[in-house]
Amino acid sequence: PLISYVLTHIGLITPDFLRTYRKYAYVAILFVAAVITPSPDWMSQTIVALPLIILYEISIRISVRVEKNIKKRDAEF
Repeated sequence: PLISYVLTHIGLITPDFLRTYRKYAYVAILFVAAVITPSPDWMSQTIVALPLIILYEISIRISVRVEKNIKKRDAEF
């Protein structure tokens, strides 16, 4: 979420970009969870993947808020 805040603030990513590539991010998260878990069972992979997916969704919400603040600030000037 901190990285998405910074990247949205400097204009490199937008909430629409994060929403568009959500399905690819989920696949990447599941791949990372499969690689870093010590056992091949689905439960441990889910335990690793679920917090990462939640963090991705929080990043989208933060990006939306930052973009709204930027638009509001630009409208004032």
